[in-house]
Amino acid sequence: MSDATTRSETGSNGTAERIETAADRLLGVIERDDPDSDRSRTASELRDVVEEAGNLLETVDLKSLPDVVDLEELPELIDVEGLPTAIRDRDPDAALDLHTIRHAIRLRELWNSVDLVEFAGTKERLEDELADIVGEDAMRGSGDSEAASEIRRFAAEIRPKAKNAAIQQQAQKGVERGREGVIAAHAAFEELYEANRSQSGYAGRRPVSRNATAVSLVPAGPVPDSASTRFSSVPSNVRRATIDALPRIYGRRWRPAGRGRGRGSANSR
Repeated sequence: MSDATTRSETGSNGTAERIETAADRLLGVIERDDPDSDRSRTASELRDVVEEAGNLLETVDLKSLPDVVDLEELPELIDVEGLPTAIRDRDPDAALDLHTIRHAIRLRELWNSVDLVEFAGTKERLEDELADIVGEDAMRGSGDSEAASEIRRFAAEIRPKAKNAAIQQQAQKGVERGREGVIAAHAAFEELYEANRSQSGYAGRRPVSRNATAVSLVPAGPVPDSASTRFSSVPSNVRRATIDALPRIYGRRWRPAGRGRGRGSANSR
C-alpha cells in the first residue's frame, strides 16, 4: 500500500485540521457565553466527536479514494425514477439496489487508500464518542432496510480480505523503515563518491594511476545513464498480494529517492 498516513495539506490532514479549528472556535464561543450550562457540555462532547472524525479522515487518502469506485457500475445501484418515492417515504430501498455493490468497489484500490489498522481503531473511538451523545440504542439503529442489509452482507464478505490486507500493510510498514535506512546509506555513498571524484587524481570516471592493475580493480563509480538502468523486468507487484508493493528502486531511481528521504518521495514512482 502506498503510505496512507502521509497526506498533503490539501488532503485528509488539511480537511481534518479545518474541521477541528472550526469546532474549537464554536466551543470557545459557547464556553465564554455560559461555561456551566448543558449546552457547553454538549459542545465539548461534540468537539471530541469532531476530533475523532478528523483522526478517521487522516487514515484515508482522499485523493486516491475516487479510484475505489467503478463509476461505470454506479448506475446499476441507483434507480433514478425511484428517488422521489425514496425521499417522500424515507425509504432508501425504493431507490437503491445494492446487491451488485461488490462490482462497483475496487478492493485493491480500497486497501491502498486506507490505513486499515488505524481506521479500525479510530472508528471504534469515534463510535464511543457518538454513543456518549446519542446513546447506545441510537448507534445500533433499526437496520431493517434492504439497502442496510446488503451493506452488512458486503462488509461481512470482504472482512477476511480486509484482515489479510491489514496484515500486509503492517508488514510493509516494517519494510519501509528498513528501506529508508538503505536509501539514506546509498545517498551518503553517492555524496562521498562525488566528493572524492572532485579531488585531484581523478580523470573522468576513473582514478589516475600508473598502476594499470590497480586502476582496473577500482570500481568506476555509478553506472552511466542508459535504458538498462531506467527499466526493470521485475514485476512491480508481488503475485497474489492484495496491496500495491513499494516501487522498485534501481539505477537512477536511487538519486530522487535519496533526495526525498524523510518527505515520502522515496515511495513515489
